[in-house]
Amino acid sequence: MKIYISLLQLRPKYKLLWLAQVISLAGDWFNTIASVIIINRYTTSGLALGGLFIARALPPFLLGPVAGVVADRFDRRKVLIASDILRAVIVLGFLLVDRPERLWLMYVLTVLQFSVSTFFEPARAALTPSLVETDELLNANTLASITWSAMLTFGGAIGGVTASYFGVPVSLVVDAASFLVSAMLVASITGEFRSQMAHALDSGWKNFIDGMKYVRKNLDVGFVTLVKAFGQVGSFDIIAALYAARLFPYGQEGATTLGLMFTAFGLGAVIGPLIANRFGDASASWLRRAILGGFVFMPLAWFIIGTATSFPIVLIGCVIRGMGGSINWTYSDVLLQMTVPDHFLGRVFAFDFGVYTLAVSVSLWITGFAIDEFQFAPRSIVLILAAGSLIPLAVWSAALRTQFKSHTAENSQ
Repeated sequence: MKIYISLLQLRPKYKLLWLAQVISLAGDWFNTIASVIIINRYTTSGLALGGLFIARALPPFLLGPVAGVVADRFDRRKVLIASDILRAVIVLGFLLVDRPERLWLMYVLTVLQFSVSTFFEPARAALTPSLVETDELLNANTLASITWSAMLTFGGAIGGVTASYFGVPVSLVVDAASFLVSAMLVASITGEFRSQMAHALDSGWKNFIDGMKYVRKNLDVGFVTLVKAFGQVGSFDIIAALYAARLFPYGQEGATTLGLMFTAFGLGAVIGPLIANRFGDASASWLRRAILGGFVFMPLAWFIIGTATSFPIVLIGCVIRGMGGSINWTYSDVLLQMTVPDHFLGRVFAFDFGVYTLAVSVSLWITGFAIDEFQFAPRSIVLILAAGSLIPLAVWSAALRTQFKSHTAENSQ
């Protein structure tokens, strides 16, 4: 951990961004658990539960092009601050969902919250290279990834306990407060952080088209932007919600189960990149091979979760699933930051995140539909996901072989 502590000491501006991430992410998991509890409290429909996560995932896909242009045209620091403040206000509105007749408001507010969040992630990812040196990108992204994972572990556990013992309203207030603290930390980062090429950008629509042309012409970059989407054969969120509601309903309304499953997933996400970093370097070729390992973990994890007859075994599967997803998320981000010019970073990351959220939305809808229409048991659904996860593993493996052959041919000429 010394290298990460050293990074924070040497890069005080990145440290502020990191601290903002710590506070905000801890609050996010309070919100996730509270939202699931509200849905499970007022309905047993699989589509209703899937609809919650679709409401969280679809806005980034629809608004991603706009968010990417904003990140490349405006001061990225100010975009982050505005996003945090707006989300704090929106989250407090969840307190109004206190009876079945108001359940519709949960979906409206969730769409609003994640519409605003859409502008946060591309700006954060595009801002990072301005706060650290190029050779520090792998460590910076690994730290960001394990922070997300640690806050999942911490936030999932504390959020579950808070919801169980103090109730959903307290969890929502904590989430709103976390956004305000994050905004204050980001505001402490001095300087202006617009792309150096921002002055040369024309209309927003033309900016978007130019970004898509860049992705199309650079197929290696385009393929990396699909890594996160490839990993979304099944959503861990909805599986955790199903297991908490139907198989292992520990704690008030399954809150303890949810907290423990998110904690186990977060633990795996913490250790995944940390372990993987010990087996290679920061070269692009090694990062691509490491992503293949991440895809191997995914079907293995689903198989363990789907066949487990005891809750501790389920948690082991959650750890492995977290490892695979974290490795792929972290290393795909590093690959993009290493290869994409600064004035395209916002748009490329917006496309990357938009495709990911589209994949999440489709996966969630199919899962919810299968639960309601075919009455699949939770374990049966997870085993189907295990089989489906073999497809992206095969696709990435084939892409690596093709790339290796092309590089070999180039070197022999």
